[in-house]
Amino acid sequence: MLLRTLEVPDGHGQLHNAVVLCGFIATHINRKFLVYSLNEKSGDELIKIYLTPLEGDDRSLDMCNAPPEALTTATQVLKSIIRDACSVDATQTDDTYRVLDLTETNILCSSENTHYNLKISETWLNSLLHYSPGTYENSPSFQSSGSDEPERSATKTESASSNELLEKPCEQITSEKIEVNLKSLIASVVKHKEILLGKYIALEERERECERREKFLTDQELIMSQREKELHRSIESLQSAEKQLNALLRA
Repeated sequence: MLLRTLEVPDGHGQLHNAVVLCGFIATHINRKFLVYSLNEKSGDELIKIYLTPLEGDDRSLDMCNAPPEALTTATQVLKSIIRDACSVDATQTDDTYRVLDLTETNILCSSENTHYNLKISETWLNSLLHYSPGTYENSPSFQSSGSDEPERSATKTESASSNELLEKPCEQITSEKIEVNLKSLIASVVKHKEILLGKYIALEERERECERREKFLTDQELIMSQREKELHRSIESLQSAEKQLNALLRA
């Protein structure tokens, strides 16, 4: 089986070879999604996969952003897809999704660090990779089998309940979040700068006030010194006049 691959950039712009696992439409919200793998294993022996919304037509699709509620819905739909892919006859059992045939579709990739990431077992990844229920977009609508959930493989992994199919999604770092954080950081820096500028202006005013007071005290000291000298000269003049008066009296 020839696998569809894409070149997906990371946060630094370096391209990585990605294997397309599945493309589907979440019918309840009528949005397209792509699931791919970069063959990244985690410490718990699970494999990280990526989920990203798509927009465009059958000929060309772009990886795009979506609100958290849409990604939550897509994650639930993906659980159903994996459940069906892991069943014995790999049959679609509900109408929450339609599988997309992306073989001839041009896909414009965005950075993987903006995509929703989850973790699944290698067995589930292989089942998803080879899942082809024969129900693609624009194909005749299918009828739900109405039967009980198909029998699962006896392995411990595949007998897990649908709620355990996917690990809890890691917190996503999207370009919108980065932009919001940057704006918040810039606003905080600007506010801090304004506070510092206000404190600097107040400090300068206090320094100028201290300089004015120091000059005033210096001027007052000079005035007092001059008055003291004048008083000293007046005393000397009085003493001289007193001496002359005493000399005249003795004569």
